[in-house]
Amino acid sequence: MDSGFVYAFVLVFSLVLASLAFLSFQQSRSQKGFLTAMAFSLFAAKGVLFSIQLFAQVLQDDEILLVSGLFDLGILATIFAATLKR
Repeated sequence: MDSGFVYAFVLVFSLVLASLAFLSFQQSRSQKGFLTAMAFSLFAAKGVLFSIQLFAQVLQDDEILLVSGLFDLGILATIFAATLKR
């Protein structure tokens, strides 16, 4: 399977999930909902970065790994914060 197709699918899926999470947050005004929407948004931003990298090669391999790791850290931190919120 082509990696470009996989990146595109993950990007679109994460944008759909982020949109649904933000719609849910608008109705409930829950901090958990906001943090969940932020986690999906970070995942979508990471997908955008990978899509740009796939076509434009703007970062070196070690730089993309660092940025990807920072996105993963942000995603994990927001999911953890959402889990801890009451």
